[in-house]
Amino acid sequence: MNLVSTTDVAKRAGVSQTTVSRVLNKPDQVKKDTYDKVMAAVNELNYSATGTEDTVPVARTIKTISLIAGPLDDPIFIGSAPSIISLAKQQGYQVNVHFVTKENELETYDTVLSSKADGLILTSVQLNEAVYERMLQSKIPFILLNSSYPGSQHSIGLNNVEAGYVAASHLLGSNHQEIAWVGGPLNNPTYKERFQGFIHALQEVKSKIRKKRLVIADTDKASLLNVFEDLQVLKKKPTGIVAATDEIAIQLMDFYQEAGYQIPEDVSIIGIGNTEMGQHSALSLTSVGTADSLANLGIEAITRLLDILTLDQDEAFNVSREVLLYERKTTASL
Repeated sequence: MNLVSTTDVAKRAGVSQTTVSRVLNKPDQVKKDTYDKVMAAVNELNYSATGTEDTVPVARTIKTISLIAGPLDDPIFIGSAPSIISLAKQQGYQVNVHFVTKENELETYDTVLSSKADGLILTSVQLNEAVYERMLQSKIPFILLNSSYPGSQHSIGLNNVEAGYVAASHLLGSNHQEIAWVGGPLNNPTYKERFQGFIHALQEVKSKIRKKRLVIADTDKASLLNVFEDLQVLKKKPTGIVAATDEIAIQLMDFYQEAGYQIPEDVSIIGIGNTEMGQHSALSLTSVGTADSLANLGIEAITRLLDILTLDQDEAFNVSREVLLYERKTTASL
């Protein structure tokens, strides 16, 4: 079987090999369009960073950690991966990144578990019982980051349900009744849990839930443009929008402003994540997030895993970071 190299990925994506390396190791330092293009090529070619491209096989002496991620555009992965990779390297560990899809799920876990990595971090993945049991049987220590499984020993994450609830409650408390949700596919735990919180907030105040304003879509620019156009033809257009991530919120803001809308006078938009981009004075996006950064979430995950690997600190922990509302300029009362 021929190994897929970063050169192959670069050719498929139409970028340089350096860009591919940057996307895989420092995804926060590349533009979203470039990231999407490279990761699409990674997915199409089923590239795995565990490949031995351009190397001579040697006895395994390198300590490794496998970072298993779900959707390519997951905000938790993008925000935490650079910190995980950087700190692991400082401690002498090579980090191999794998992406799980419905099509390659079993193959990916087979590859990871057979590689005998020293430790695993699973970011924003849906675990079924069979996979979870196989991981336990492998005896490889692992931490679930923004991933959940009943009874898991080690997990760290945001309270995504609360984030969706707080975002919707903010608009409801500002007298918005025609509220839309725009988020990615619900096989992503991040989107699913935030959507659940959003629905709970509407149910709590007995606000009418209109299916046409519950938008589940891919999060690339073209798909979100279709979302915007679909919302525009509704008889009752939303006066407020909860976006599952700040990135989605910012893209929707752009579409609305290009169409001549004033934000928040014509439509209020709130994101989730409280990213640095959203905080920028030019955008001043109202958002829900933690007082801490996603980078620090990654640092906590890798630090705890290293403690397990090097200090035998295997005490169970399940950390759920609480969220806060950061009210800025993109939401207003009716």
